[in-house]
Amino acid sequence: MTIDSTTRPALTAPLALPSNRVTRFYRGGALLDRFRAGGTAGLAAATADEPGGTGGAPNADGQQPEDWLASTLRVWTPVGKALSDEGLSVVRVGDEELTLRELVQRRHPAAIGGAALVRVAGPTTGLLTKLLDTAQRLPVHCHPTRAFAERFLGSRWGKTEAWLVLGTRQIAGEEPPSIRLGFRRDVGRAELRGWIEDHDSAALLDAMHQRTVAPGDAWLVPAGIPHSIGAGVFLVELQEPTDFSIVAETAFPIAAEDAHLGMGWDVMVDAFDRSGLSEDALETLRQPAESGALGAADTTTSAKRERLLGAAAAPYFRAERFTLDTSGGTTRLPWPDTFVVGIATSGSGRVISSGGSMPVRAGNTFALPAAASTDATIECHESLEILFCLPPEPEALATTGWQSRDTAAGWRSGDTAANSQSGDEAPPS
Repeated sequence: MTIDSTTRPALTAPLALPSNRVTRFYRGGALLDRFRAGGTAGLAAATADEPGGTGGAPNADGQQPEDWLASTLRVWTPVGKALSDEGLSVVRVGDEELTLRELVQRRHPAAIGGAALVRVAGPTTGLLTKLLDTAQRLPVHCHPTRAFAERFLGSRWGKTEAWLVLGTRQIAGEEPPSIRLGFRRDVGRAELRGWIEDHDSAALLDAMHQRTVAPGDAWLVPAGIPHSIGAGVFLVELQEPTDFSIVAETAFPIAAEDAHLGMGWDVMVDAFDRSGLSEDALETLRQPAESGALGAADTTTSAKRERLLGAAAAPYFRAERFTLDTSGGTTRLPWPDTFVVGIATSGSGRVISSGGSMPVRAGNTFALPAAASTDATIECHESLEILFCLPPEPEALATTGWQSRDTAAGWRSGDTAANSQSGDEAPPS
């Protein structure tokens, strides 16, 4: 699509992503504050059970335990209640402050989301990235598959997600930091329905696999798999761009109607994958880091590239870590025409593209529009490490048979406005 000369520099430059905290029913956020202040080095100073708070005081757990990065998504709103703009990321483009949703859906879809992805999925970034910190265990829940979401929730996106653990802490009175993921045995439909209706948390938890977690761990969480993040876990979450959660463990401050998204348990109990997950199958969801290649012509520094998620994640999202050690050295990023979210975990440096540059230090987050990623480089000032989160590979997404309503309806990247049914649809309201 054509970008006018006034807008081009802004869309071919990195976009700063300021904090975008979101209110949730569970407490957390202290490690998130520490990370924003100094990256992963600041997490080491965390003490057991940070002081309580409302989310406004630094290093205090409160009701805003999530920071949504480069979000084109509003928080889920129960049927009948007015939509809010909570969750939407606001970015500065030239002299304007705009939501990223407006940019990708209405103004410059291909320049933001990438022409290849937009051809397959319509006007979308195809991704939501979160920083998430828990001071209490989350309830057992699942997220819908794409097929389930399309049939019952009006969305072509489901919510497969992945967790990259950045830090942990021991919360007083809670188990050591851990996750629960999948049932250990087959669970009958009526059995699960009974646990939900009887508020039988003990039975739910006893039926699930549990694993302790540590910084550096990475897990893929397919849609439908029941799961729970324990207390004291700080992680990056990559996910499909929806906010659908079906909550089976209802002994939490969640309205009964909201637990099943207002659809009733006769429908929503079938969102859960009730099949037993063997120990071997569980281990396939653990994602070991793999070294990636950097061409000699692409770097002038001692640089390390690691892929953090395996091939099974490619139709949903991708994640890589770059580490640069040489001051003044540069590395070219290898993702042309791709929307990219960057999370600086340590050190300092600069992100450079044809439209401009911006300094980054530990705790900063930024986005590269697709028009900026094509020639983007990172420059190291002090031992720089950045996590890069990317949308699904367009080819991998296409092979799943996925097609957005926009592409089905004939949307083309040359259009200046997108139809309202985009890849990150809001829940029905």
